[in-house]
Amino acid sequence: MYGKEIKQLLQDLAWVDDVTYYHSLRVGYIMSRFAETEMGKKFVKQAWVTRNEFVATGLLHDIGKLRWSRDVLIGPEQYKGLDQEAIVKVWTYLVEHPISSQDIILDYYKRTGNRFWERIAVGVAGHHENYCGDGYPYRLKGLEIPLLARGLRVFDHYISQVETRRMNKPQEPNIVLREMRMALGIHFDPFWGEKIVDFLTSCPCLPGNLDVWLEEELTRNFSNF
Repeated sequence: MYGKEIKQLLQDLAWVDDVTYYHSLRVGYIMSRFAETEMGKKFVKQAWVTRNEFVATGLLHDIGKLRWSRDVLIGPEQYKGLDQEAIVKVWTYLVEHPISSQDIILDYYKRTGNRFWERIAVGVAGHHENYCGDGYPYRLKGLEIPLLARGLRVFDHYISQVETRRMNKPQEPNIVLREMRMALGIHFDPFWGEKIVDFLTSCPCLPGNLDVWLEEELTRNFSNF
């Protein structure tokens, strides 16, 4: 179930912002591989979600960027030339995109009544919250942050640092992972953050063609595709 809806949302995102589209696929893929491990299965169980809800949370965590205007989707060179008002606009979009993602997903819940969408919404809403409480958008702290969101926070951060994006060049994975270990208990859940970093240290490479992987993932695991 839900394959058609997920595919349509991601196609819409690719049309607006292909950078975020492929970022979302990378996060979803690496979460799907974690879900195959014994530790991943324990995480999914403790988070009170299914394997598919876990993976879909990774795929749709930035879907709120569908609502971004084109002038916000800029790189570092354009950013340097912005005036104060434009900078505030960009940062407002940035801080509010988890809420936008939550709203889009909750709209599916309101229309269908299926808690699949409700559980995903909980995860995406908190994926920029920090364990110490200085994240966004709600400034939740520690166990106030749903476990699904705490896990997604780790995967999303790692992928965002090792891939090429508008605002940063890719960093070496070993450097990123070392810095992430130093941030356990600050940005990341001290227990699950460590387990996920351990997984990322030895995780398989990303597939060469993420679009093919997505097609296979939706066909195999989301039955209405």
